[in-house]
Amino acid sequence: MRPAASHLRGAVAGLAAVVLLPGATGDLPKAGPARLALASARPVATVAPFPARSRVAAARRFVARRAGSASFALVDSRGRVYGWAPRRAYVSASVTKAMMLVAYLRHIGRRAPTASERALLDPMIQSSDNDRADSVYARLGDAGLLRVAARAHMRHFRAGGYWASASITAIDQARFFLKIDRLVPRRNRGYARRLLSSIVAAQRWGFSRYAQRAGFRTFFKGGWRGTASGRLVHEAALFEQHGVRFAMAVLTDGSPTHEYGTATLRGVAWRIFGRPRPRAAAGRPALARAGLEDVRERAPGIRVDLAYGGRANLTGRRLPGYCRPWAYLLRTAAHDLAAVQRLLRRHGHGLLVRDAYRPARASRALVRWAVRSGRPELVGTYIARRSRHNTGSAVDLTLVRFRDGRRLRMGTGFDVLGPRAHTYAARGRALRNRLELKRAMERHGFSGYWREWWHFEHRVQAPRHLDLTLGCGAANPR
Repeated sequence: MRPAASHLRGAVAGLAAVVLLPGATGDLPKAGPARLALASARPVATVAPFPARSRVAAARRFVARRAGSASFALVDSRGRVYGWAPRRAYVSASVTKAMMLVAYLRHIGRRAPTASERALLDPMIQSSDNDRADSVYARLGDAGLLRVAARAHMRHFRAGGYWASASITAIDQARFFLKIDRLVPRRNRGYARRLLSSIVAAQRWGFSRYAQRAGFRTFFKGGWRGTASGRLVHEAALFEQHGVRFAMAVLTDGSPTHEYGTATLRGVAWRIFGRPRPRAAAGRPALARAGLEDVRERAPGIRVDLAYGGRANLTGRRLPGYCRPWAYLLRTAAHDLAAVQRLLRRHGHGLLVRDAYRPARASRALVRWAVRSGRPELVGTYIARRSRHNTGSAVDLTLVRFRDGRRLRMGTGFDVLGPRAHTYAARGRALRNRLELKRAMERHGFSGYWREWWHFEHRVQAPRHLDLTLGCGAANPR
């Protein structure tokens, strides 16, 4: 149960000496996991902290049951620390990029970063760009990371000769994020907070969706890579809401798949914040009643950039019925598209949806455009009067690089209607990318349209052609 913000004003912030709860046996790897609590430096109010201890206990039990190696640390709104194996050491991967951001901003002192410096720092944080991280690390070295670790009282941090090879613990990462505002020079705090709260959607597979639905703003950094034990997936974050602040870190290694590791993060977030409500219940009931589902509910890593929701399409204008960037498909098709995303993720690639369910009024507008523009031959070959898109069983998409969303070479852009768009009308890398997309989609129940390399139709066909809008207010029945 979330306490009222007014009840938390007397809560003690900051950290004091760590003491073990009665009965604990230590939390070093050789002694086994343990629960920690912080002793307060002065009396605190008697109201329950956020999150409630019952939620923290549920998260601990969940982490303890996960395969591989998993650790959890949380500093609650009173500054008390709880955890499961919180001092167990892990390879850092990209989590240390948040430390490098702080180290660099401290390095430049009171001035703002220049445009060239922002060109390094922005992608390093927002899309976890490793090349930019290498450039920043070359300027800071291990010494920069160690200075930040000392300033944040990270007792177990060890440099590793490379930013991705440092040794970190969950308790240190939670402490670091709780103190991050004080570690960054005042002039650049807003800049750091903006970066850490604007991670690209493809990397928001952990805490943020659950925290956002509970009303919290999230500042976080994740990390992932392969190790000798399996897959490593980390995330550490600061959460804020109406003066309530707490921090949390979950570190994992030895997961059988990347998806299993991200499920560990989401499992902890669910137990701390509660399960997020389905998006359809928050304003999209007509689409849900029609059997449609947002593809990002099934696979949060899928990117969406609807061509007909703006002017960057063959008509030069937004089509009627497109008011929100919502990519909906029939539930079975959305489920299978999520499987395609998981398959591509193994090769470092992902999906970018350009169109999915399309209101019937938009299809009629495309037909009118073709006639008015003197291209009636497009109707029936490239533009359908009654499209599978209107049923939610067709999708237009392309391939991107998973880690930063950069579009892969496909030979033509979306909606280039003509022979160059035929699936096999390409060479070299563009043809290989088209065929990779085609094979992945066909493996999970979709079939391609040979005239358009980007167009795929699902094996399940709905009987109705729908004209429900995508978020255009009263145009949809509730």
